[in-house]
Amino acid sequence: MVDLRFIVVSGKGGVGRTTVAATLAQVAASKGKRVLLAAAAATDRIGRLFGQSDPLGPSVTTLAPGIDGVNITPQSSIHEYGLKVLRSELVTRAVFDNRAVRGVLGAIPGLDAYALLGKAWWHTTEMRDGRPRYDLVIFDGPASGHAALMLRIPQAILNVMPKGPLAGDARAIKELLADPTRAALVMVTLAEDLPARETVELAAQARGALGVPLGPVIVNALPTEALSVPAVDSVLSAWAMQQRGSQATAGDDRLRATLRMAAGVRAHRDAAVRVVAALKRDLGLPMITLPRIPTAEIGPAILAELIPHLADQIR
Repeated sequence: MVDLRFIVVSGKGGVGRTTVAATLAQVAASKGKRVLLAAAAATDRIGRLFGQSDPLGPSVTTLAPGIDGVNITPQSSIHEYGLKVLRSELVTRAVFDNRAVRGVLGAIPGLDAYALLGKAWWHTTEMRDGRPRYDLVIFDGPASGHAALMLRIPQAILNVMPKGPLAGDARAIKELLADPTRAALVMVTLAEDLPARETVELAAQARGALGVPLGPVIVNALPTEALSVPAVDSVLSAWAMQQRGSQATAGDDRLRATLRMAAGVRAHRDAAVRVVAALKRDLGLPMITLPRIPTAEIGPAILAELIPHLADQIR
């Protein structure tokens, strides 16, 4: 993955797309890549993951050695595109700050999504000192349904407007997204039924109408297997039999609560293993698993724990 030019990260909301994208950026930077991590989020998480005190905004900011970040908004992206076409800040403001123009633009279906994709793509073309500014752009994209819509827009533009500057950019975006040597859609999921189902649906769309190459599936926050070893299994099995027998009310309350919690964790792991096996069977894609990190804090410590797991499996 780290040798690609453009990665779109997507998946159901709440599966940890941003955490995975940030971890992938760290792994790529550790291999000498110059990385841009582009987000499209109303609430900044990337800045906090890298220990930044200020929220990540629409201006490119250095997050770590070899890693820049930007939080793209539709408004800033449309303004930048207008500046690119009109070549004048004054004219651009006169046009795009006009209330009537904003009303028309707001009524165009999918324009916001295309503005986000177009801005992320533009950074793959950005040059500095005669060479690409970034080796890899990782786009922490929208959730599954919105991502599918976003990735359809370049072809939709070409269908209705086959000529002109907008069509030229749409064609370049589509060519990049269709090239497995340069781009991939990386799907993030949890080992749970609903996120896994959305992952299968998104993969089918990518392979069909979207025509976007798929990277490995990343199963995030996989429950621990520490309580699935035979020694623990024998203890929990004996306890379960006791609970069903005449001694169900005997013993230490704290011990019973601990064993009950351990049995729940083991059951969660068993269910997750079944979901992962089904994903492997249904998708036929390489799979990367990342462990559940038992913390509610969002910060660099999470990335530090995940980086070795991702780096080892990529290697």
